[in-house]
Amino acid sequence: MKHYLLVGNPTAQSGKNVERINHALGLFAQAGTTATLFSTLPAGKTIPALAAHMAGAPPYAAVVAMGGDGTFREVGAALLEIPENVRPPLAMLPTGTANDQGKSFGLSATEEALPHNVSIVVAGFETRLDAGIVEPIDESGRVLRKDAFFDSLSWGLTARVLHVRNKDREAVQKMGPLQEVYRDHLVYAGAFVRTFLESYVDTDKFAADVEVDGERGTLTGLTDLVLKATRVFAGSWVLDRGGAHDDGRFELVPFVGKRDWASKALVALDGNPVTEDDLNEVGIEHSRNVSGASFDLTFTPEGNIPVYAQMDGEEYELAPRFRIHVLPRALRLVVPGR
Repeated sequence: MKHYLLVGNPTAQSGKNVERINHALGLFAQAGTTATLFSTLPAGKTIPALAAHMAGAPPYAAVVAMGGDGTFREVGAALLEIPENVRPPLAMLPTGTANDQGKSFGLSATEEALPHNVSIVVAGFETRLDAGIVEPIDESGRVLRKDAFFDSLSWGLTARVLHVRNKDREAVQKMGPLQEVYRDHLVYAGAFVRTFLESYVDTDKFAADVEVDGERGTLTGLTDLVLKATRVFAGSWVLDRGGAHDDGRFELVPFVGKRDWASKALVALDGNPVTEDDLNEVGIEHSRNVSGASFDLTFTPEGNIPVYAQMDGEEYELAPRFRIHVLPRALRLVVPGR
C-alpha cells in the first residue's frame, strides 16, 4: 500500500485549514492509500525538521506540499537534504493565494479541485524540476545565508509590495473580528496600490550589475528584476513563454521603468490576446529577457528606497549582491499525466 507524507499547516486561516487537511487525508484513504500529516513549523524550522523526519522514516510514495508556494519551497528544500538515491518525489495540493506552482502545472487551488488533485498525486505521473540556490552577500563579501528556491526571486516593486503587505498584515491581526473581512487578497491589493502610487513620489528605481553565465552587463532605471524558474509569476503572468521547468536554466526578466512594467504585464497576462508584436507596431518595445544557469547580481538604488527582495512569494533578505546557480532537474515532481 502506498504511504504519503502530507505537509501542511493546520493553524492557517485561523485554524480553518485543519478541515481541508482532514478532507485530504480522507481522500487518500478513499483511494486505498494512507497519509500521515507533518505540521509545518514557524520561523524557518520546517526544513531541518522535515529533512530529519524523512531521514529516519520508511520511504514515502511522495511528500505532498499542501499549501502555497512557500510551503512548496520548504518541502522542496527539505527534499534536497535527502540523498538522491532515496529521495521521494515531491507532490502538491495547492491552496495558496497566488498558487504559482500549481498554476504552472495546471492545478487549481479551489476546494472543489481537491479530489482531482489527490487523484493526480496517487496516479504518480512524474517530471523533473530545476532548483535554484541563492546566496545573499553583504558589502564585505560575506555570504549571509544559503537557500533553495523553485519558483522565483525578484527585486524591486513587487518585492516591496510584499514588504508593505507584511506590515499591513501585522496591523490586520490586531483588528479582531474585522480581520476575517480584510484578509490576504485585500491586504495585498491595498499594499500594491499604495506602493505603486508612492513610487511616483519616491524614486524606487535601481541599477543592477549583472553577470549571467560569465557575460557581464549593466541595467539601469529598473523598476523590477525577476528571476523565473517555472511558468507562472504572481498568480497570472507568464513572463517568458520559452522557459521550461526542467531545462537547467532560469530566465532573468528586467522591467525598465513603469512603461516597460505595464506593457510587459499586459502581454504576459495569461490568456491575454495582445502580443508583443502588437505593441511593437504602435511603437512600444520591451527590454529583453536573458536565460542562464548562473547569475551574479549587484544592486544599487537610484533613489532613497532600498532594493527589496522576495523568494517564492515571501519577503527575503536585504542585501546588495546575490549569487545564484541552477541545480538542473534536481527533484522528481508529481504532475498531471499527459
